[in-house]
Formats: sequence, C-alpha cells, structure tokens
Amino acid sequence: MAEGQFGNCKGCRYFANQNPQSASETHRCMQPELSEFELEVSGESGCNAYEARASVGTPVYEEPSPSMH
Repeated sequence: MAEGQFGNCKGCRYFANQNPQSASETHRCMQPELSEFELEVSGESGCNAYEARASVGTPVYEEPSPSMH
C-alpha cells in the first residue's frame, strides 16, 4: 500500500457511502488492499490510504470523538 495522505474516511473515495449525512455513520472501506478485511469504519475514522473523492477538496483531519461506551 502506498503511503498516501492521512484523512478522514468521510471524504475518502473508498468510503462506501459517497454522501455521508453524519461523520458517525459507518460503512465499508473499499480500498482495494484493505477490502479483504471487510472493514466497517465511521466517517470520523481515518488512515494513510486516504484518497480524496473528486468532489472533495484538501482533506482536513478531525480528531475522533471520544467513545461513549
């Protein structure tokens, strides 16, 4: 996997929902090298395999919200 930019999943081209309504929504990560793991990620999640969707500008990293478990 190439070392790319870090960004939140909600703006990534591999986030299964291309129009998330909420950053806390969860969807599959469709990044080819990660898809075999069937990762379910929130829009607030992020990684270094981030690639911006064509409709999204420069990524802005947001700290994840604290878990309320």
